[in-house]
Amino acid sequence: MKGTIYVLLSAVCFSTGGVLIKSIPWSSITIQGIRSIFSFMLIASYMVITKRKFVWNKTVLFGAVCNTAMALTFVSTAANAIVLQFTEPIFVILLMWALYKKKPKKAAVVACAVVFAGILCFFLDSLSAGGMAGNLLAVFSGFTYALVMMMKSFPGADFESSLLASHVISLSIGLPSFLGETDHSAKAWICIILLGVIQFGLSYIFLSRGLDRVSPVTASLTSTLEPILNPILVAIFCGETIGRTAVIGAVLVIGAAACYNVYEAAHKD
Repeated sequence: MKGTIYVLLSAVCFSTGGVLIKSIPWSSITIQGIRSIFSFMLIASYMVITKRKFVWNKTVLFGAVCNTAMALTFVSTAANAIVLQFTEPIFVILLMWALYKKKPKKAAVVACAVVFAGILCFFLDSLSAGGMAGNLLAVFSGFTYALVMMMKSFPGADFESSLLASHVISLSIGLPSFLGETDHSAKAWICIILLGVIQFGLSYIFLSRGLDRVSPVTASLTSTLEPILNPILVAIFCGETIGRTAVIGAVLVIGAAACYNVYEAAHKD
């Protein structure tokens, strides 16, 4: 239960991205690079407080590349294709099966199907409008997101070290783009700081603590609350509306994730 709560808190923090990104008049590459500065500072402070040492090896580098790819593709993906990023639980189940011979439980497969159906309902009107390139980018983002969820299961991995390295890579990519930005209003800087600290830093700290306690499959299914919360927050703060089909989708996602977590807790060995 404690691990699930941490993952839920992580999803809530991640879901603030929609509102904050809409408020920043910069390119997606610039946003990704500059928010990484503030996330780096928070995660580095967390490592110092918890007495974690920075680790560097091939697995950490692989994790950093996966996280950079996930973050860049996510912030660059059109809203009408974002649903496809949350094929992530499907990829987690398939990768756990392929890499570790962990055959998925029927409950996980059913929950995954219901969750994805719910997300499709939420974005039903806009999914078909996305171009093929955007849809493929979103699916690739889902694949890399699955690898991030599984990072702690890889031999020699260190989740926090991969995050720090990922932020350095993102800053290196985004800095040249930042130099060309002209709008440096107080609002833009407040939003980018909040984006780095809450949406990109605190979310990863909660996710790390959650992954210490629950499986990647459980974490990935629980994290699907994010694409539901994201447009709800946008609707609240930006005045956008949510249709009846979207409400049904939200109920399916939240219900399936909750039922799966209850089932897992009841059938713990």
